[in-house]
Amino acid sequence: MESKDYDRVNALVYEAILFLQRFFKFFRVNPIIKQILENCRPDWVEFRTRIVLAEIDKQVEQIHKALDLEEAEQQKPIYSEEPADDSEAQRLLGGPMRLSAPWTSYKSDSSSSHEHN
Repeated sequence: MESKDYDRVNALVYEAILFLQRFFKFFRVNPIIKQILENCRPDWVEFRTRIVLAEIDKQVEQIHKALDLEEAEQQKPIYSEEPADDSEAQRLLGGPMRLSAPWTSYKSDSSSSHEHN
């Protein structure tokens, strides 16, 4: 997308006239003021468009950061450890340890039975 340059003075004049129109009837009915507004409007539209797009870009970036954090949290592996049985190897090394993906339905913990059918 090609960026159109705009006259900042025209955009400022348009904003100032809009502000003054709220308080003074003269700025609403004067034909010269209306002509100035008509002349400055394209620059004001470009000015406002850039402001809105910059705000949207910031919001999109915040959403991406939030989704990245949420996805990272969901991707953490699940660690489980079972108590050692009476074998010599497990007595020396400890019981079985597992890492499993959070999206798998199998969650290894000592209270669940793995024989569900």
